[in-house]
Amino acid sequence: MVNPNIYIFSSCIFIAAVTFGFEMVLYNIYKKYTDQLQRFDAKPGNISSELNQHDREYDPIMKPENSEQNNGTENSLYSMGVYYSNWSPYSPRLFFPHDIDTSRVSHVYYSFLLVDGDEGTIKSSDTWSDFQIDMYKPLYLSLGQVDNDFDSVPISMKKELLPMGCIGEFFYLRNTRIPIHGPKSTDFKVFMSVGGWSNREAFPKMVRDPQKVDKFINSCIDTMFMYGFDGIDLDWEFPEDDGFEPMMYLDIIKRLKMKMLELEATIYKDAISHNTSYPHFELSIAAPAFDEKLRILPVQQMDKFVDKWNMMTYDYSGEWSDVTGYHSNLFSPPDVSGSVMKRSQSNSNETLCGDNAVKYMKDNLKISSRKIILGMAAYGRGFSGVSKSKTNGKLTGKKFNGVSGSSPDEPGVWLYNKLPIKGSKEEFDKESVSAYCYDPKSKIFVAYDNSQSMVIKSKYVRDNNLGGGFLWEACGEKLNNPKLSLINSFTFDMNNIDKQKSMFSNRKVLEYYLMKYGKQGFLSGYILSVLNRMNET
Repeated sequence: MVNPNIYIFSSCIFIAAVTFGFEMVLYNIYKKYTDQLQRFDAKPGNISSELNQHDREYDPIMKPENSEQNNGTENSLYSMGVYYSNWSPYSPRLFFPHDIDTSRVSHVYYSFLLVDGDEGTIKSSDTWSDFQIDMYKPLYLSLGQVDNDFDSVPISMKKELLPMGCIGEFFYLRNTRIPIHGPKSTDFKVFMSVGGWSNREAFPKMVRDPQKVDKFINSCIDTMFMYGFDGIDLDWEFPEDDGFEPMMYLDIIKRLKMKMLELEATIYKDAISHNTSYPHFELSIAAPAFDEKLRILPVQQMDKFVDKWNMMTYDYSGEWSDVTGYHSNLFSPPDVSGSVMKRSQSNSNETLCGDNAVKYMKDNLKISSRKIILGMAAYGRGFSGVSKSKTNGKLTGKKFNGVSGSSPDEPGVWLYNKLPIKGSKEEFDKESVSAYCYDPKSKIFVAYDNSQSMVIKSKYVRDNNLGGGFLWEACGEKLNNPKLSLINSFTFDMNNIDKQKSMFSNRKVLEYYLMKYGKQGFLSGYILSVLNRMNET
């Protein structure tokens, strides 16, 4: 006898499919999918948001999978993350999601979803780029084909099947049958990054109203699932040292993690009841990389709920500085005066470098090295009016007159693919681990990461058993020169990148998505095709 729940679920799929305007094509899919459900006696049922008795007894902090920290071995897996900004598709960057070599990337952090300080909800910062722009045209021009499970669907109707915008293409790239960048190129996760520097004033407004905080938590989880994200990356720059904002950050992180685990408990009831492993939604923090800001956060308490600490080990120097300096240096040797680099407009005496930030997290705060992700920069910071030292040729620790850059709306920023600047020669400081270039005519000095610094930082990550590295931001990559690619250089000696399939390659997740959103889901049409494909294999 056929389980009646099959009819409930398959009817939802049929109703959702019919509304897309190609009834006969999707009817065939509906038939195939119903047959498959009957064959495997699938029982999605009427999934309720309420947990059953077993779920109530389930401690969400104790995950069925590896509960012990991985302290790192020669067989450790390493994360290679990139931040992708939703302004990347526009001129002059013209960098699309499919331009990222996802065969070498494990995590993409989609930037940014914004906090609405007045409402407390999450909102798009660019609806055209996020949800509407047709990314499949440039993809087709690049590949000569676009994966489509419905060959008989007219071209005019493909937009109703393929999810649009950058967010839509990232979902497509994780589920396509075309290995755009070779084997394993579909095995990566995408997090939604919430906040950012330009959105920094919204967090304090939101956290001071309990109702707004409630809305924020629920909106984050709903947005994450509606648009197919595998996790959330929080980027609050930065909580004030007032005794309130840091503790509210902790509260938000804890509640977000609990909501993620409640969602998992709803989706994976059977797996939980049988104590079997299942994939998880993840939570990462874009963390300050100097102790002046780290010390005010309850990092050790936050760590109970955080999967990755993305250390922003860059922007150590820039237009805000008193003198020139490297901005993404791994180490800080003495400068020409015998002093060390320090952050301007600060009372702190700390030296600024990635190594110090990592050691502070590991040694002072006792954070597992495997959770620490080293930040790297796909851009440089430029200074104008810089005179090279006549005695030793040094360019750091010098007075400057303004900043120089080529990146629109980002003063003093040069994308890596525009470096070294015309009229200059690329040089490298092995002690600090930073590339730089200098044009003696224009007196412009630019400090940045290059392929050489990536190789050294990759070794540093492995030697210190860190969790991996990430780049801000993807559009700075050199696509036309693989030897100079930052991603290629960082992962060249890594045969064990932490390549994992998306949460949305899991049947239970996809089925629950259709149960939850039906025809209204942003991804419903394409999810239907993915489920049909699963049932044909």
